[in-house]
Amino acid sequence: MPRAPSPRLEVFPTLWFRLWAEHLTDGVPVQRGYTFVDLDVAAGTFAADFVLHEPHGAASAWAAAVTPGTEVEIALTPARPKVPEGTERLVLAGDITALPAINSWVEQAPDDMPIEVFVADDGHDHAGLPLSTRDGVSVTWTAADEGGHALAATIADGGVRPGAVYAWGAGEKDLVKALRGAFTDGLGLTKKEQFSQFYWFRGRSSD
Repeated sequence: MPRAPSPRLEVFPTLWFRLWAEHLTDGVPVQRGYTFVDLDVAAGTFAADFVLHEPHGAASAWAAAVTPGTEVEIALTPARPKVPEGTERLVLAGDITALPAINSWVEQAPDDMPIEVFVADDGHDHAGLPLSTRDGVSVTWTAADEGGHALAATIADGGVRPGAVYAWGAGEKDLVKALRGAFTDGLGLTKKEQFSQFYWFRGRSSD
C-alpha cells in the first residue's frame, strides 16, 4: 500500500491522482488517473484499484508487475465537487471504471443523504466488484451496451425519483456523453446540479 499524501490534504469524494508509467512501446512515461481508495491520511497510506486486462496498457502492465518498495511518481489533483445547497439526494452513474469514485461518494457523503447508484456492467458476478453500500443507498445494474444508452435510458425514463438531485457520472467517453443527456434532458438538471467526466475511449489503445 503506497504512502499517503501530506496530512494537510483535504479529503473529499472523487479525490484522485495522476500516476506515471512507462509506455509499452518506447518507454516514455505516460500518465493515468486513479481515485484514492482506503485513504488514511493519519496512517499515511492509501490504495488504488487497477483493471488488469489483456492486452496490457501501460498502467495495467505496471500494476501487474509492481513489487513492494517500488517508487512511482504521482501528482495530486485537488478539485472538490461543488454540490449545491439544498441537495436532497445524490445520483451516481458510470461503468465499472467509475466504481472507486462512486465508493468515495458513498463513504464520505452524510449518513442521512440518500444515494441512487447506476452501473453499466454485463458481468454476472456483481458481488465480486468493489462497491460500497450502506443504509439509504440503492444500486441498479444495467446492460453495458456501446454508447451507454441502456444506462442513460434507465436514469432518464423514470429510474430516478423526483427531487433536489445532484448527479455525478464517469466512465467511457460515449457513455458519459449519453449520461449528460440523461442528466440535462431526462432529469432537467442545470450545469450546477451535475458533473461528468470521461475516463477512457472505447477502441483506443491504452499502452
